[in-house]
Amino acid sequence: MTGRRGWVVAGIVVLLLAAATVIAFALANRPTGANSLPSTGLSVVHVRRGTLTVKVTGGGTLAGTPAPLATGTRMVGTATELPAVGTVVTQGQVLYRIDNQPVILLYGTTPVFRAFGPGMTVGPDLVQLEQDLIQLGYGQPYGLLANGDFNFSDEQAVRAFNQAEGLPSGDQLALGTVLFEPGPVVVAADSVGLGASVAAGGAVVSLEMDTPQATAQLSSAQASGITDGTPALVTLSSPSEILNGKVSSVVATSGSNVNVTVSLNNPPATLSLAQRSVFVEFEVQTLPNVYIVPVSALVATVGGQYALQASLGGGRSTLIAVSVGALDNTDGLAQVSGPQLRAGLPVESAQ
Repeated sequence: MTGRRGWVVAGIVVLLLAAATVIAFALANRPTGANSLPSTGLSVVHVRRGTLTVKVTGGGTLAGTPAPLATGTRMVGTATELPAVGTVVTQGQVLYRIDNQPVILLYGTTPVFRAFGPGMTVGPDLVQLEQDLIQLGYGQPYGLLANGDFNFSDEQAVRAFNQAEGLPSGDQLALGTVLFEPGPVVVAADSVGLGASVAAGGAVVSLEMDTPQATAQLSSAQASGITDGTPALVTLSSPSEILNGKVSSVVATSGSNVNVTVSLNNPPATLSLAQRSVFVEFEVQTLPNVYIVPVSALVATVGGQYALQASLGGGRSTLIAVSVGALDNTDGLAQVSGPQLRAGLPVESAQ
């Protein structure tokens, strides 16, 4: 991403007025006809034709939003070990124990409905088990592939997994020894007490999944072009990382402020869920095939109009009238139009 220029000035009209004031003072001595100009403080840029993306930026926070998960054990027995409320459990870790047998958390969206072992048919549950075994390091030594075919490689990987996790030895996983959830979970409550009897299908713990999302605080003018689904980029400072997302809600708060919430498209599993400061950029408008110049190339003329100082070479230049459209104040770019414009036209810009 390009360099930031601070908070976006609210609204296109306000931007134009501010630009007019700054440019009028900075370039007040520019002549209005073809003249020889000193080059001090000026550089030559070129008009280009392309896509202008109007962006709005703002600071915000990244945090997790609890989402309840459906849970249910396939085991029958006595709850002999339960996690503390607030515990974060990740892939390959013990979630709880029934009759001192561990139930291991694995990642996947298909619930457990059968045992795993030789002779089982292809299914999405087997594919996600194979993916987990590979990610946990049990599949690579045996050339395991996530293809849904329970073969010799699967048998060996399951044997290694059972040994490492303290499960019964062998090439099978009994029904209920693993629990699939979409990602890391947070224990919201223990549904049964330690020593309580557990029935098949009953809930042993209540789980939530912390889904990372960013919330930016903007003025109502800044948020005027932002709606649900607006693309956004979330920049983390430590460690430095840029995450893609889209707006999931726009909520007005007290005064003229607006809270804009961004859901991340593919948050990494290692992303910290602790609240932290982020920088959010929203793409509110995309204009294809337009003439684009730096805002600093605009010259404010009498009557509130605008022009560009076209370079004629040899230290000479002339003003050409232009109309100003959308502004991308984040990158300091402006959409311009006019009969004398062409791609590649050299124009002078304040440094």
